[in-house]
Amino acid sequence: MNKFLTLIRRDMADNRGALVITPIVIAAILLVVTTFATLTGNARFGFDPEDFATRQQHQGVQAGVIVDTGEGTATVKRSPDGTITITSPDGETKTLDQTIDPKAKAGLEAILPVGTAAAAAFPLAIALISILFVLAGALHDERKDRTILFWKSMPVSDLQTTSAKLVSIVGVGLFFAFAVTIVLHIAITGLAVATIGNVGITGISAATIFLNATKLWTVLAVGLLIYIGWALPVYGWVTMVSAWAPKMPFVAAFAPLFVVPLVYMAIAYRGDDDDKVLNALWEPVGRLIGEPMTNGIGRMVEPSSEHIPTIPVAEVLAHLSNSLAEPSFWIGLVVAGAFTYAASEIRRRRAL
Repeated sequence: MNKFLTLIRRDMADNRGALVITPIVIAAILLVVTTFATLTGNARFGFDPEDFATRQQHQGVQAGVIVDTGEGTATVKRSPDGTITITSPDGETKTLDQTIDPKAKAGLEAILPVGTAAAAAFPLAIALISILFVLAGALHDERKDRTILFWKSMPVSDLQTTSAKLVSIVGVGLFFAFAVTIVLHIAITGLAVATIGNVGITGISAATIFLNATKLWTVLAVGLLIYIGWALPVYGWVTMVSAWAPKMPFVAAFAPLFVVPLVYMAIAYRGDDDDKVLNALWEPVGRLIGEPMTNGIGRMVEPSSEHIPTIPVAEVLAHLSNSLAEPSFWIGLVVAGAFTYAASEIRRRRAL
């Protein structure tokens, strides 16, 4: 076990730029952009009290934003004390209600963490792509730079080395990106909650919003674990090609996955959606994008009886778990094991 953990630490150190630094840098850039957009957005639309007070002092008149409603112009103003008033085209002035009704409150608390999660998941999405490049070069690069000669002198088997690369690059790499995504989601959601309060909408429960966010994290964590299981045959294939390819391992690994089905479509496909041969040829790509486990989830995310968007966490988790009962999932794990063993044998027989 100590040897295996050492191999994992070695792979993480060798690929720290792609697996560790890249998600952190992407998250930092997104957070800076979001923060800048939030601050400048408030100032641009007159929602910054200090900015408002400065303009009032120099101009001697109350400032605001003119909005074209299609039926005339409405003016949105905010005083230095934070009070927001809206003057409609007919001249009627109303103070923006500081609270919202329970139905709108529940809807906002449900949809806000979902909206911020879409932006926060970007580091994880990039990690899903970057690990393919890292995995494709994992066994190829050690032959290219001849470091394989050193590692073959160590008391570890080729199967341990190959398995450790899969675990570190795919497992540790993806879940580290997932952890970065959670931190980024907390930060962006916090900015969104602060912005809502800054524009005069109160009564929103930050605790409820973050509770809904934790439900999303649970779904994402379980989904990511099951996704790795579904995609593992493809990862095993890439590892095997990396051990064999004399050059351009990424192209050698993925060209067949796309070229073969496209050639079949050009030659033999007759427009039948139930073409079993074509479906089998596209299955690796489908596994890579998580299609077997996500098919049908979109229909589960629907508005409630009160038209409040909800995510049925229990139902989604049950749907993801049910995908484990499909024979193709377990067959895929066997195939992944065969590819991994083949990669270790190629590595054992081919040092350079």
